[in-house]
Amino acid sequence: MLSLQPGVDGGSSTVISESEENKERVNHSEIGLRDVLSVVDMAMGEQPGASDFSSLHEVLEELRVRINKTVDATKIKRFNPREGARLFHTFEIHSDRGEVLGYLNMIYLRRPITSYYLVYVEVLPHFRGKGLGAKILSTFGQLVETSRTIGLLDNIILPEDPTYTLYAKHGWRPIEDFIGPSMEPEDAHYMIYVPESVETEDLKGKLTKLLFNVKKKRPVIDMEDNRAMIRRTFEEFRDVYATLNQLFEKELQAGTSSPFMCYMLTKFVTRVLGFRRRIATFLGDTGGASLDQITISDQIKDLPALPYSIWSPHESRVEIWEEVKAIRHLPEKLTKEPTFFIEDLPLYRRPFLSSWIEKKGIGRPLRLKISDLMELGFDPTRLRAFRHQEEDYIFERISPSLLPSIERLRNLLKRISGCISGIRFCHAAILVNPPLAVFLDRGNGYVLRRKIGGIHSEEALDQLRGSPHLKEMNRATGIDRTVVGTISEVDRWLRSTLGLGAGREIEDLTFFVPWDLETNMPKVTVDVSAVFLNTLWIA
Repeated sequence: MLSLQPGVDGGSSTVISESEENKERVNHSEIGLRDVLSVVDMAMGEQPGASDFSSLHEVLEELRVRINKTVDATKIKRFNPREGARLFHTFEIHSDRGEVLGYLNMIYLRRPITSYYLVYVEVLPHFRGKGLGAKILSTFGQLVETSRTIGLLDNIILPEDPTYTLYAKHGWRPIEDFIGPSMEPEDAHYMIYVPESVETEDLKGKLTKLLFNVKKKRPVIDMEDNRAMIRRTFEEFRDVYATLNQLFEKELQAGTSSPFMCYMLTKFVTRVLGFRRRIATFLGDTGGASLDQITISDQIKDLPALPYSIWSPHESRVEIWEEVKAIRHLPEKLTKEPTFFIEDLPLYRRPFLSSWIEKKGIGRPLRLKISDLMELGFDPTRLRAFRHQEEDYIFERISPSLLPSIERLRNLLKRISGCISGIRFCHAAILVNPPLAVFLDRGNGYVLRRKIGGIHSEEALDQLRGSPHLKEMNRATGIDRTVVGTISEVDRWLRSTLGLGAGREIEDLTFFVPWDLETNMPKVTVDVSAVFLNTLWIA
């Protein structure tokens, strides 16, 4: 059992000395730079520098010298589809150790004009802004120049991104410069690269046909790109797992563990589980069988789960966003030690977790192992139930790097609340559940919301389609179709009302369906003509 309270049997002083030891391991190991950076990022959040693990920040600072030397020594190698199992023509940015730091995928098209459709360009986060993107695009330019072909791409980079003008700086021009403005709005992001070596008659007509052909092939191209991305990601997961085993080799051989070791391996497993959930939404084969390629040892599975940071004792921030009396008078311990207060709260008993606990016959307190997270398929400790002044709330643990997006979400929910009040969709009234407060502490972020009488729509659909006591009822009444139809109506209305600019933000909204948590039953109204929801929450 790990002791996580500061100053108590292996608390903060032990954590500090342990961090120094891990810093020494990282700096003097023979582990590849890319794998070291992946491990550091995993500890520090979704984005580099998101939290303040002081010792890890020092590690990262010392690694910057290695990063710059690595960039200077990079070379670009080309791979054709026939080499191995590759589906694209590919450029890869290789370090002098052979680590892949970035890549460019492209497809060769013969008609109506010889061209390369540039599918995707990626440079790893720590190596961005150092000229590697420009280097790989210059190599692409040399390819099309010498082969007398043109380049085509769909520029999905947002205008506010610093790299938005990267393609224009390398000779790419909007396709409307060649075929005119009479095009569909969704085509406006396409860009063309025409080398000086290319001379062709009726370029406008051929480019119009090329664009039409590429748009027809996009579903297949995107599916193949997703498959390639899934394979690449699982290869990276295997590399990171091997790195973690190497970093904690001493503990694994001795059969011991430390808080930092448990934290890192828990973070790794939750990343894998999160990726598995996300790939289920991709086109075509999700690559689920690839999960079996990551074999986690029984020794690691048996470690206590530690999915939150206990470091950075000097970092703390509380922001109260809603003028609610109860929220203005929070417990003193919560505002002084948010992490330890929140992580000591009971777990939010969502249906998946409740049914798992019943099957296991587990009593309180619940002490989860890494194997439990793998069996559940998610981290149940992310949601905590909080009762305060006779009201029920939920804390959600998030990466600190997501706090700006949470604030944008709050502003969007305010807009939605102002324009959707009184409107019903498929008989359902729409309510919003905005964040009330945020807490940043010890490298963890927490969002406080009211507890509502519903569950996430995805979990509701899973329960309706998979839970033994709900499947037959759902087949007879089509409650899942009602849920999907109602959400689709709301989504269409939001996009129409809020405009194209809010499209990406709308995709981040989550919907909650009325649900009786005690009986694990949906709350719906059934009449002779239809089944409908009385309420739908947006959060």
